This record gives sequence, structure tokens and C-alpha cells, in this order.
Amino acid sequence: MNALPLTSSSARVAAVLALLSGVTAFAGDSSPADPFKLPPETQRDMGSGFERAHDEVMRVLADPNANPKVFKFDLDADINHDGVIDDYDGGWLEYTPPGMVMKVGETTRVRVTVASRYPFYPGNAVARLSVAGINRGTPTGEFSSLEEEISNTGHLKVYTDASKTHLLLDSSNPSKRVVEWIIHPGYMLPEHTGVPTSLYVEAVGASGQYAGDVRLMGVISPQPAGPGERSFKFRVSEDHILFTVKK
Repeated sequence: MNALPLTSSSARVAAVLALLSGVTAFAGDSSPADPFKLPPETQRDMGSGFERAHDEVMRVLADPNANPKVFKFDLDADINHDGVIDDYDGGWLEYTPPGMVMKVGETTRVRVTVASRYPFYPGNAVARLSVAGINRGTPTGEFSSLEEEISNTGHLKVYTDASKTHLLLDSSNPSKRVVEWIIHPGYMLPEHTGVPTSLYVEAVGASGQYAGDVRLMGVISPQPAGPGERSFKFRVSEDHILFTVKK
């Protein structure tokens, strides 16, 4: 019997299965692996969340200690390599190894979304982007030193422009692994945060023993009140994408 042609839906499923087929293999290893056996999870692996209840937004103004999750920091990339960034690229594909698979020398776009349920939040906040390696050989995900981390994980560079003239982050440069934007009261609309809406991630060096050994993370958290300001609390909002770099 003739095989049926691939539909759009079945093509996406095929792409997902292709991603899963080598998740346990060494980054440069071409040997087959069990597609249902994932690399160990660590404390550097976490999901993300954004509360959708509208009353959470109003409660933060009525009660400074309400501690709702008002803001969203969302990172998205074309993880299934189908040419578009959409809902099929999100969720567990971002947080489960191998994550975004790239070859050395490739560059991919990451879409950044900063959303606020209260357009002019009256308190201070800080938006943070960071890149770090993950040690899947230990439950903490940590390495004994930064030098060990850099030498045993993939190398990524992150730019704010497609021409790669403005370097924002570099996983192998201790002074370029974290960047922050302080957001002052009354300027919580996304266009006022200063956070770029697109990032361009370049794969520079191959991953180490495990797939998904580099993490790009975005975080928004509250800042202490300045002179004459009122302090408000909200739960930290974060999102991240794992990367695997192959030779």
C-alpha cells in the first residue's frame, strides 16, 4: 500500500521525533540513542508560568504584599526548524534536552516578549538576560568553577542585531554572561523596558557530554523602592531555552 503524504501536522510530529532521536548522545557522536531516555534533570532546569487571572493585577495595587505574578518574560525560537516561530516550538521543547539544536557557525533568532498585566506598574523592577552552562552530571546542575563550566559546555554568543555587530552575551566571557535593565515606576509597557524584542544566538563551540547543556534565560523580578517610592511585590517571572551545539 502506498504511503500517505505528510500533512502539516504529521510533518511537525516528524520534526519533533527527529529532535528526540539523539537527545542522550554526545554532541559530536553519531551513534544511535534511546529516543525516550532523557539526560538527567537538574536544579538549573525549570519551567515557566504566567498567571492569567485578571484579579491578580488589581490585587497588587490594593495590597503591596499580595505577591502576584503580574509580568511575563517569554523567549521563543524555531526549535522544530520548520521556518517559523509558533506554538509548536514552545513548552517542553524549550525545557527538555536537546532544546534548540544548532551546528557550530549557525545563527538563530530568538523572539523576546515582555508582557505586563498592569501597563503602568507603580514599583521598580529589573529585567535580566543570562546565559549559563548546565552540568547534567550532578543534581544541582552546577560546576565546581566557572572555568570548568566554560570548558565543558557549548559556547554561545548572543547579539541584538542580525548583522551581529552588538554583542550582548557570551557564555565563555565571565563579564558578558548577564545583562540587566532597571525598569522604573510608570514604564512597564513592553516598549519602555529597554529589553530587545529579538536576539540572535550564534553557536560558536560544540556542547560537551550532554545535550541541552547551555541555557538562555530571561527573568523579571521586583526591585527595592527608591526614595519617596512605594514598595510592591510580585513573583518572579522567567522563561528559558536550552541549546545543544553540534560540530
